[in-house]
Amino acid sequence: MGTFIVIEGIDGAGKSTQARLLAEWFEERGKEVVLTKEPTDTAFGKLIRRLVLTGGREGIIDGARISHEAEALLFAADRAEHVEKLIKPAIKEGKIVISDRYFYSSLAYQWARGLNLEWLIGLNRFAVRPDIVILLDLPVRESMRRINRRSIKSEFDRIAELQKAVRENYLRLAERFPEMKIVNALASVEDIHEDIVELVKHELSGEK
Repeated sequence: MGTFIVIEGIDGAGKSTQARLLAEWFEERGKEVVLTKEPTDTAFGKLIRRLVLTGGREGIIDGARISHEAEALLFAADRAEHVEKLIKPAIKEGKIVISDRYFYSSLAYQWARGLNLEWLIGLNRFAVRPDIVILLDLPVRESMRRINRRSIKSEFDRIAELQKAVRENYLRLAERFPEMKIVNALASVEDIHEDIVELVKHELSGEK
């Protein structure tokens, strides 16, 4: 069987960069890696990006055009495709699966938007649990500073108060889910990568 690793954190924490660096680290050691993300590149994922994340006239993240429950169901539908068509088969084939975001993002963000946490957990009960989740913890002030450099900003990114609530939720989730390990995302890219590698080596059997 393979290994499933997830990188989580608020916007601007460096998830994509660290997921890529970790994938390269495994590949250098002869491992076959599947690097993926949520929302995915499936039809559901593209719909979410168009309607929920990109904003503009079609944006619905402010709840004006869709209920928060419907939004959560959209993310769950995309995740169901992700799990059944990519994650489970890759793990069965013995590959290393590294995902930039997973259901913990839905819990943290949609809980912050007022949905019931237990309902969200139940909605995502089908999702296979990762071997380890790296939570890149970043203060919201630094998150917003990094986000403001971007040429394209999602509606998520524009709401600092939401980011504060999401960060708090991530830290609370880390107390509930033992697979979640916190890494300081204020350090340099290189130092964060080293911290992640040490965590992975410590947590995963056969990599010590």
